[in-house]
Amino acid sequence: MQPRAFSLFVVGLTLVLVAAAWMLAWWLQPVYGDLTRLGGYAERTHGWNEPVLEFDPLPTSFGEWTRPVDILVVGDSFANLRPAQQWQNHLAAMTGWSVHTLDVHRVDVDALRASPLFVEHPPKVVIWNVVERGLAADHAKVEGLCPGSRPAPPLALPPPMAVVAHARAVPRPHALAEANPGFARSWLYRGAMRGLFGVQAGNTVEVELVRADLFSSRASARLLVYGDDFNKAAWSAEHLRRIRCALADLATRFQADGRTVFMTALAPDKSSAYRPWARDPARLPAERLGELFDGLDVPDARLDLAIRDAVERGVVDVYMPDDTHWSGAGHALAAQVIFERLSRLRAQADVARGEARAQGPEAPK
Repeated sequence: MQPRAFSLFVVGLTLVLVAAAWMLAWWLQPVYGDLTRLGGYAERTHGWNEPVLEFDPLPTSFGEWTRPVDILVVGDSFANLRPAQQWQNHLAAMTGWSVHTLDVHRVDVDALRASPLFVEHPPKVVIWNVVERGLAADHAKVEGLCPGSRPAPPLALPPPMAVVAHARAVPRPHALAEANPGFARSWLYRGAMRGLFGVQAGNTVEVELVRADLFSSRASARLLVYGDDFNKAAWSAEHLRRIRCALADLATRFQADGRTVFMTALAPDKSSAYRPWARDPARLPAERLGELFDGLDVPDARLDLAIRDAVERGVVDVYMPDDTHWSGAGHALAAQVIFERLSRLRAQADVARGEARAQGPEAPK
């Protein structure tokens, strides 16, 4: 073969292979979820098909905190991952309360409390929104006794009043321009490892469900969960005690000025939410939030109970099938549950104020 002909053959073969990779990536559909990306699973089979709500413009704010707000959320990816989809937007729309969100991994609590904005205009509520699997690593580091608890100040949120917020239903991306040819190679390799050797490649675990009505994906009877969810299986009673102490310490520090109420909104792992519906529940770690809340001296939204009930009732895509985070239904549910918890705290504050007025100062003799 002549050099020129050989060069044209190589170029042509390369173009064919590149085009094949692009077409395979498009057929697999653009990668969206962290679990499909990590595990080499196709969005075509595991991606969500029920549109999600996205707010535009956002009724809440994220990132640098620059203005007074009613509610300050400090959270991990369950509070920050996709700002247009987050539960905070639903809460702000249904109540009119101003909400700002900070990344828990970038927050120094003492520096935050000492900042001029917090000192001069403290939020009425701080909501600590983090996921179950990270609690021990992030909150069980300090040994010693728990801090003494002090009564929380009355919750001073204004009466809720719904506001106009623009949200639209958004489908999962399918455009060829968003396809990732590099992922096609990962899909081929990890699929071969699973099919030929039974090896679960990547940090994603696939489990069969006994129900096929819980996800909008084509593989609706298959559950993908994050490998780090299994960390909680090793938690001891001491881990749980330390987590409770850490959360109580946060409450003490945030409530020290007597003007801010601290509450938690701990998000259950996806494995915890769907474990009762696994064909073999032993393949997934048991949930640990129930044990943690037994003795926790901090008000919590109890998202775990609401999510368990929603899954049992067959609410579709509480969590995204391809991702470890909530879908639109999960965010809307979280907002409703957190609103109801805040409403109960407001009602308790109203009762306390009413009793104080009823007692009143004694008349001078």
